[in-house]
Amino acid sequence: MTDEREMRSASIGKLFLKFVLPATIGLIVAGIQGVIDGFFVGNTVGSQGLAGITLAFPALLAIIAVGQMIGIGTSSLVALALGRTDRQKAIRLIHNAFPLLLLAGIGLTVIGLTFSDSYLRFLGASGPVFDMANSYLRVLFSGSVLLTMSIGLEPLVRNDGKPRLAMICVVASVFVNMILDYLFVMRMGMGVKGAAIATVIAFSLSGILLALYFFSRWAGLRLKPGSLSLESRIIIRIMKAGFPSFAMQFSTFVLLIANEYMLLSYGSELAVSGYGIIGYVFSIFSLIFEGIAVGTQPIIGFNYGARCYSRVAGTLKIAVISCLVTGLIGFVLLSMYPEQFILIFNRDSPELMEITLNGMKIFVFALLTHGIVMLGSVYFQSINKIRYSLFIQLGTVFLFVLPLLWILPSLLDLNGVWLATPAAEFLMFLVVIGLLWKEFGFLKNGLTVSEERHFSVSETILTSNED
Repeated sequence: MTDEREMRSASIGKLFLKFVLPATIGLIVAGIQGVIDGFFVGNTVGSQGLAGITLAFPALLAIIAVGQMIGIGTSSLVALALGRTDRQKAIRLIHNAFPLLLLAGIGLTVIGLTFSDSYLRFLGASGPVFDMANSYLRVLFSGSVLLTMSIGLEPLVRNDGKPRLAMICVVASVFVNMILDYLFVMRMGMGVKGAAIATVIAFSLSGILLALYFFSRWAGLRLKPGSLSLESRIIIRIMKAGFPSFAMQFSTFVLLIANEYMLLSYGSELAVSGYGIIGYVFSIFSLIFEGIAVGTQPIIGFNYGARCYSRVAGTLKIAVISCLVTGLIGFVLLSMYPEQFILIFNRDSPELMEITLNGMKIFVFALLTHGIVMLGSVYFQSINKIRYSLFIQLGTVFLFVLPLLWILPSLLDLNGVWLATPAAEFLMFLVVIGLLWKEFGFLKNGLTVSEERHFSVSETILTSNED
């Protein structure tokens, strides 16, 4: 683990760069794995293959959701425990998280292989698109165990004071994916199934490397095989602390399914392909936002646990500015050069270009607000204010996006589908700004009465029923 004195006293800017930069690079590189599949399939199989991957992508989010719930949930509790100088509790959390990730991966494999057909039929997929999406899903779920390990262990390694190692493992897996995608999809003609195999192998490499680290002598919180356990009280705390991360991915899962359903209703498979291209392009900026948010989690969690509130406020301020600047840069780039980004995935279909351009010109406004919404959710999760975090994640989709997806297309047709998400993000942005403004007031004034009560509740959650 990063020296506790450094977490308490080093400059916030130095800590921000140490944790956020590797986290952001790692997430961007990891996100490129999905973009790589889209690039090779889009330029080899065509728009139907791209539509197949787009329909299958929400299922990958389900795996990511479970892995992050366990990994980030454990990380936030470990950071709070170390901030309170309770190292034994931190070690106990890690020893429960590892077998929990294994069991979760097995469960995802069984559920995914059982219901993949039903899921695609529910969306309305048929013909070649159904076949390609189904083959992608079945390969993906077959490798769920190692995929879940890779996703869940990455934040734990970062939280153990090794953000560069976590980044290196992710980067290595992306290069493997890129090479295998080229071989399987372009050279061997394996199509969408080849892309899925490449993705599973690449994630598996990362998962194995990260697991080996925790059993090595270099780990700060080292795993011992004989100490691995599944304690119900600790598992409940991990899942409760990590539930906002699950909600983040689950809400995205619901959002994608709803958008795909409406795109097929008001458009066509080309509209779904266009949505996939927009998603690939936007994912780069979304991952930067996520890197900023999760990179600050160890700093915020540790210092909040240590009651160093001025350092929490300083970290949060830098993160807010970084998200706003990143969103503005993304908005300008995609507004000025949308064709250049789309051409990465489509060079042969003028119709697909036209549909995607129309959607991107509307969708691009979401970049101005999405970073603050994501940061707000992760911040409140880091300090164990789970209700706020859940409200932000679930409220964006269920209070705003879904109603707008039902109302706007009836008024604006296909443009209404494109507009629903940016409009919902803006509404939640206003809510989050209010919550963060209030939080800055708490941090500035020190430990207020409400903060004291919250701190006591958080400490009780961490310490109750230990025996």
